[in-house]
Parts: sequence; C-alpha cells; structure tokens
Amino acid sequence: MPETHTAAVLEAIGQPVVLKTVPIPDARPGSAVLKVLATPLSPNTKDVYAGHFGSWPLRTPTIPGFATIGRVHSVGPDATSLKPGQLVMYDFWIPSRDNPDDSILAGYMGGVSQLEDTWKNGTLAEYAEAPLERIWALDEDLLCKTMKYSFADLSYIGTVSIALGGLLEIDVRPGDSVIVAPATGTFGGAAVPAALALGAKVIACGRNEKTLATMTDTFGASGRFLTVKMSGDVEQDTAAIKAAVGGKGADRYVDFVPPQATGSKHIMSCVSALRPRGRAVLMGLSLGNVEIPYSFVMLKNIRIEGRYMFDRWHGEQAIKLVETGHLVLGDRPLNGVKMVGFKLQDIHQAIDVATEQRGWGSMVVIEP
Repeated sequence: MPETHTAAVLEAIGQPVVLKTVPIPDARPGSAVLKVLATPLSPNTKDVYAGHFGSWPLRTPTIPGFATIGRVHSVGPDATSLKPGQLVMYDFWIPSRDNPDDSILAGYMGGVSQLEDTWKNGTLAEYAEAPLERIWALDEDLLCKTMKYSFADLSYIGTVSIALGGLLEIDVRPGDSVIVAPATGTFGGAAVPAALALGAKVIACGRNEKTLATMTDTFGASGRFLTVKMSGDVEQDTAAIKAAVGGKGADRYVDFVPPQATGSKHIMSCVSALRPRGRAVLMGLSLGNVEIPYSFVMLKNIRIEGRYMFDRWHGEQAIKLVETGHLVLGDRPLNGVKMVGFKLQDIHQAIDVATEQRGWGSMVVIEP
C-alpha cells in the first residue's frame, strides 16, 4: 500500500497552490480516508485562495478542496456501514458534532478553530480524510454500469444537493410553481433540475438572455419550465413573473444571489411575485442588505427563511432522485451541464477555466 500521495497545497492566502508529496492520512475514529476520484471546482475558487471571498478565510498551509466522489480507502474503528472499496459521495460542509451551529467548509472556508484543527485539509489530492457523517454510499453498479454515469457526472450530486436542501426546506411539492433566481449561475442552475425532479413547475429568472434560451432548450421538454428575463424594474419584473404562472403568483421561491449581484433588486420582485402563504428561501451570498416588501409579506402571510448547505437526509434524497431517474446528471437532456475534466497536475489551468466559465452549463472537475 502506498504511504504518500500528491496534493495541491495552499501555503498562504494569495499564493498559487503547489503540488507536494505528503503522507496519506490515517482513518481516525469518526472518519474515513477516501481515494479521490472527482472533485468539482467552485467558480469562486480563485477568489477564495486569494482571500477575497467571505469573512472566514482558510487557515494555511492547507490542502484546499470541495465536495467529491471517492472510493473508501480505509475507515475508522467505529465505522459500522462503510467498507473499503465502496464508491461514495463526500460533502465538505462539516458542522460541529456537539454544536451544529458551528461549521466550516473543509478546505474552502474556515471560521471555527477547533474544526479547522481536526479537518484542516480538503480534497484536491489523491487521498482525503472525511468525517463519516458527511459521506454517502453510492450504488456503483446502478449508477455507473446501468445508468452510464462517470465519476465526474456523479460529482454534480453535491451541487444539486445544496439546491435541493433549500427546496425541501420550503416544502416544494409536485405541482408547485417555483421561482429560481438568479437561475443562470452555478447553484441557481442546479436548483432548476432539482425542482423539476420534485415535480414542480420552474420559473427561471435571470438577465442573461442567451443562457436562458439554452436552458429552455435543455429543460423545455419537461413541459414545466418557463423563463423570465429580468429588467431591473421591480414592478415590471414582478408582473412578468406573476404572468408566467397565470397571474396569481408562485408558490415558492429559492434565491441564490452571488456576491457579484449584491444590491440587485430581483429579491424584491421575486418575493412580490409570491401568492398568499408563499415561501421563500435565501441561499446565496449577498455582501450587503436587501429590500423586501414588508407590508406585502405581512399581509399575505409570506414566510422567508435562510438555508445554508444541506443536511444528511437532503443528500440521501438527492441520491434517490438520481437512482430513480427523476434527477438527470451530466450533459444530457434535462440537465445540460458539461463536466470539464482536468488532472491534478493541471490544477492552475483548471482554476482559471473554472473562473472563466462560471455559471450554469459547465463545471470544472479535478480527476486525480
């Protein structure tokens, strides 16, 4: 068995990652070591490593990372289900075991010193240690042999699970109408197939007319997909969204505003386009405050809540939707996301491409 592996190491914030040979970690109680097969890169990766994203920079030196698809290499002595050789999904959101309000994104965003001490490294490596409770077993025969998904395709489950967590949080049901805004980004785009998989009708809102048209080509065959090009005029956009659902307003709204769109008025429009007793979930990253129609929310009994990442049962539900064919992955009809693969030694090029190709339609994946 090998004792060392290659990893991308971020020595300091603002410096480029470097490839190093490091020891393969040992599985401790509560953890498993995974052989990494496919790790998608966030479009914000370059900003994160430069210290320009969020208020909780990584503690360095570290092996950065993201969610991943891997194969179990070894397990800790308390593992009762996972076995070496199993194909699994791992998500990098790690809440504290004794206070779930404390959490980090391992290898991506810090903020809690005790968790950073314990889970200081991510998945941009050939091997990675992960907590057992953030690992989900996958049916490799079904997903890879029968359904013909690649490991890169499967790595999109982690992204969709984030969107699904928000949709399930606001109790999206078959037949509901769901506003997704902005729908043309990485996570808003993932919310579209997630909502369709739940049986909802989707109103995808955005400013990029070309991307909205491509999404119509991809999702239009469902018969439950419409788009609204946002103008920035609150009243005009509210009316357009309501018209798309027959004039009465939508049942649900999931928001994924990116930092680049801080100050956008679309939240006001989308909340105003909800029907009485409608529900909204905020899942983006606005770096400032936003306006809401206070009187409308009060008079129409609108519920607005936040949702960060996803819980274990959300991940289980995402996997079930994929296994039953309700949620499609990869560059296929009803998904349309092309997975662009790079080897670990090409990490710098991969980071550049992930930055340039941000948004729905493609995702960069590191396949060591």
